Amino acid sequence: MSNSRTVAASGVAALLIALSIIALISLSGVPAARLSSTSSSGTPSGGTVLTTETTLSPNEGGSTITSTSSSQGQESENQGVISVLMTDPPRVPAGLTAIYAYYIGLAVHGAGGWTTVMVAGEIELMGTVDVAQTLASATVPAGTYDAVRFNLSSAVVTYEGVNYTAVVQGDQLTVRIGGGTVVSPSQQAAAIIDMQPTIVNMGTSSGPQFILWANARAFPVPPTQVNEGIEVEGHRLSLTGIGWWDNDMAQASASLQLSAVSLSVNSLGITVADTGSTGTSVRMVVVSDENLSMGITDENPVPDQVIGSAVFVVLKNGTMIQFHPLLHISTPQSGDSQSSAYDALQMAGYNLSAGASVHFSYSGTINLSFGLVTLPKGITSGTTYWVTVIGDDAVTSTQVTAG
Repeated sequence: MSNSRTVAASGVAALLIALSIIALISLSGVPAARLSSTSSSGTPSGGTVLTTETTLSPNEGGSTITSTSSSQGQESENQGVISVLMTDPPRVPAGLTAIYAYYIGLAVHGAGGWTTVMVAGEIELMGTVDVAQTLASATVPAGTYDAVRFNLSSAVVTYEGVNYTAVVQGDQLTVRIGGGTVVSPSQQAAAIIDMQPTIVNMGTSSGPQFILWANARAFPVPPTQVNEGIEVEGHRLSLTGIGWWDNDMAQASASLQLSAVSLSVNSLGITVADTGSTGTSVRMVVVSDENLSMGITDENPVPDQVIGSAVFVVLKNGTMIQFHPLLHISTPQSGDSQSSAYDALQMAGYNLSAGASVHFSYSGTINLSFGLVTLPKGITSGTTYWVTVIGDDAVTSTQVTAG
């Protein structure tokens, strides 16, 4: 078995839900709705309040979002400016050159509750590697702000020069700002959302079907690093060689390491340790044929595609269930049926603390047939395979020769 290949990654709860339908839909030719951007502004002394209503198209859920923001005017003594930035070191398949992400309901949380900063907007994520880009700024009541939230509503990716709509999680992301950020009349504040999305091709290179999933983290920008320029939408703050940012990353990173990996025709065993500074939730294990062009590297252990792999869901109690969408088997094994696996997706995720380890095991026929409509392909003794473990904040892959 070769050395484990590890890299921090984002959460995969959305992947678990989307896996049940991804093999049944075609993602090409579905346009993503581009949402207009509207930001909140300050309240004048004695100020009026505006209510902004945005109605989404049926493709975006057909719902209406109503947010309260302050009208423009002279800043009062108990207000200040807060800016929200985003950075993104994505993990993507080779050939993918752009990610256009669309979000709605960007808001910050303080003592008075949630305040909308941007009703809707978009950002190209591949251009924010080692750079934080300002999404929006708003005048808000002075105080400490400890969280941000938004909906990642849709995404379009550019792959081999062609645009494809990606399946994304539609649920609201609520992210704590580590330590909080303080807004005052004399000092504006800023927070950076660290997205770290993962994109996997669930189809083939000639017929790609992309899925994007992500959790997010958020960190305050030190007051000494906040200036007037940072509040301008589109402003780009370089994070290369910045000590405070490197420290934040070091204190909030999960890292998975694999050992005692064993694979046979009818069994899989693996020990997973979290060697990072924070825990993670282990959600999936993927076994892939080494002979396929999986695209796994030291820098990015996420397979470029999982078609023809064995996909396992990890439950909260550590049990692994093999997932069989479109698998042509006459009698599914007990516990491995389509319906039971789908139900398991809603409860997936074994919580692994920093510094802890756990051994996962599976007993039963292993089929490399995810997404295929052909007869299942089993494990061959003496053949080398990739084993990939995916957590909310980390991914790692290693090679193992089947016994």
